[in-house]
Amino acid sequence: MQIFNSPEQEPNDGGPSEPDPLSRFRTWRGFLFATIVLNVLFVYGMIESVREPGTAAWTKTLSWFPFDVIGTVLYLVLLRKLSQADADCAQSGAARARTGGTLYAALCIAMIIANWIALIAA
Repeated sequence: MQIFNSPEQEPNDGGPSEPDPLSRFRTWRGFLFATIVLNVLFVYGMIESVREPGTAAWTKTLSWFPFDVIGTVLYLVLLRKLSQADADCAQSGAARARTGGTLYAALCIAMIIANWIALIAA
């Protein structure tokens, strides 16, 4: 089926398009920062919810522990992807061979440790 331009349709003139509002989430680095923000909000909410002694154990078991497992796997994937991007840049001989992979790796490891410490300490 072929669609022809009707008079009420404006043809695509190839002009400048509007910027992508989700472009920061289409990169691994942007995804890492969005994950950290979400993680901070979750930890804040969980610390507030475990203050009741009667439900603290169930809250930690049913929601915080699975979140920490999923978060740990996610941070390990982000660590791998961001380190792989640095290796690809270094192999291609790009002028900016380092894109901060070491910093991102340290940030991912710190977030994994912080999540588990928050779970144990709460």
